[in-house]
Amino acid sequence: MVFGIEHKVKSHRTGRRRKKGGQKMLVAPWIVITLVCVLVASGLTWGFVALLRSGCSGEMWRVTVAAAPSVYGSLGDAAQAWEREQPELNGQCIGVAVTEVSAADASQGITGTWNSMSFGDRPIAWAPDAQAWASRLTAGEATAGYVTSDPVVLGEAASVLAVAESTATALGWLGGEPPTWEAVTEAAAAGEISLAAANPRSSTEGLVALLNASSDGAGGFSQAAADAYAAAIEAGSSAADASALKTAYAEAADPTQVMTMLDYQVEDFNATSESADPLVPVKPSGTMVGAVASYLVLGGAAWVSSSDAQIAERFGEFVAGQVASGEFSDPDLAPVEDEAAALGQTTPESVGEAVRAWQSGAEDLNVLFLLDWSSAVMEETVAYEGEEVEAGIAAVRMAVDMVAEMEPAWTAGLWEYGVGAGGESNWRSVAAPAEMSADGKSALTEELYDLSENATYEGGSPLYDSLVAAYQEMSAGAVDGASSVIVVLTNSGEDTASLPTVEETAQTLEGLGGGVSVYTVGFGSANSANLEVLASAGGGAFIAAPEDGGVLGEIAPA
Repeated sequence: MVFGIEHKVKSHRTGRRRKKGGQKMLVAPWIVITLVCVLVASGLTWGFVALLRSGCSGEMWRVTVAAAPSVYGSLGDAAQAWEREQPELNGQCIGVAVTEVSAADASQGITGTWNSMSFGDRPIAWAPDAQAWASRLTAGEATAGYVTSDPVVLGEAASVLAVAESTATALGWLGGEPPTWEAVTEAAAAGEISLAAANPRSSTEGLVALLNASSDGAGGFSQAAADAYAAAIEAGSSAADASALKTAYAEAADPTQVMTMLDYQVEDFNATSESADPLVPVKPSGTMVGAVASYLVLGGAAWVSSSDAQIAERFGEFVAGQVASGEFSDPDLAPVEDEAAALGQTTPESVGEAVRAWQSGAEDLNVLFLLDWSSAVMEETVAYEGEEVEAGIAAVRMAVDMVAEMEPAWTAGLWEYGVGAGGESNWRSVAAPAEMSADGKSALTEELYDLSENATYEGGSPLYDSLVAAYQEMSAGAVDGASSVIVVLTNSGEDTASLPTVEETAQTLEGLGGGVSVYTVGFGSANSANLEVLASAGGGAFIAAPEDGGVLGEIAPA
């Protein structure tokens, strides 16, 4: 453990077992006396050295480094090694606390509302697993000056296509010149392959694939190439990240499906798969952008003091020294020989153009959170983000996490339901739908936190009537070109407070004409059968609440 953080790579040292029984070894008294004298002298020497090294005092002051999963363990090891050197600033002992935050989550939090409940303190330094995220951060006028030190390059993963070996062989993609991105999109258009892409909003593998697929071949952006890539995905499929792509691939067992991944993600899949047709990484020719991991100091951000920035810079210098000496290594990353070239793979301009083109082609999302606040939500505890909390608190946290991930053009609102919540009705509007700008996210997050401190409503869980009312409300405000979604968050699903049955409620939803999708998220002992019936009638799906969140990726348009 490093400051309470578990390493990604566990130690392989197993130790030596002590033998039981056996003959005791006799030790002469003069040997014992000599050994004691040596130990005492050694202790005095150690104490003198420690006194010379004790240049700082008081409780250690640590600043937070938000690190992507691929570099989290290695940076944690570096932080421990640095603290062993007893660094100080003005007599104060200093260090860093490394927290694991995906690059997509960190990027959204740094530019918008930081979710401290999920990710800890706001970061003073950031280690994304692709320099493209840093380019995206500095593409905005308000955040252009956030990074105040030269990036420290940590390593690189290659952007590849994960292809079944049989398919890659049949297409001639193995053993010769790999295909260009243009050839890949043409193969998708011809139906020879089905392209499955990771979402560039929520994954590094998706972002670097987008940049490569939409490149003009000279480090710039090509609208024609971006359009061809979008058409290939529309004919194929998309998912939040490589993990979701791999799950769908394993279930479909379709060897023609080609997925956007990083090289180590292909290795991870093959290591746990028993398929006779393993995946092979194919790097399209002309691919210019890799996932270059780096360490950045956010000294220009409003929440970063000059002293905190100095500490982060000092740690960055230590890490740079480790990288140069070969002491810093990560099993997911290859070393980078030409750091300047690696950092120059992307520019804020090219990343900004590609992301804007992607967003303009994707639908907006309008969400209404329908939160169960009946007494049942506080009568059961569930696991969420490593803690055991009441189901209602887990639901609030999940909603907060989803809000933090939303795009600025999307909208979100909040209803709660419980017996008598709205006086004559069993539901009430807590927050009207609003755009998820930085201010909008902050306001809705505050409403969710405030609701979590309110008393629950005594009685049953009146989901059925509340869901129909919410559906009618969302239908009335539906906008062309946008997806309207209701997200039910509950640990119940059984409703004795409403007049209709679950079957009658489902029939009502089916008769309301569509246009709204219902996703029911069940915590703990929720009645999954009932929630599945309602979600299916509402054109959505039931989701068993994952302990680590990540629900938005399952409902957001690609």
